[in-house]
Amino acid sequence: MNLRERINPGRMAQPLSDGGNDGDNLERLRQTASEFLAAGDEAIRRALSGDSEAFLRANRQQGGQ
Repeated sequence: MNLRERINPGRMAQPLSDGGNDGDNLERLRQTASEFLAAGDEAIRRALSGDSEAFLRANRQQGGQ
C-alpha cells in the first residue's frame, strides 16, 4: 500500500489506457519527458558555477533587493 492509497483508501487505481493503440502517444510523452530532463540538466549546469567566488560576487545582494 502506498501513501496515496492510505490517504484515499476508497480510490481505485485507474488504468492508464483503455487498451487501444497508444504507441504514438507514448512516444510523444517520452519525447516530452526527454525534453524536460534536458531542460532541467541545462538549468542545473547554468546554476552551478565552476568558480564559486565569481558565482557569489554575481549573486550578492545589492542595496534593498
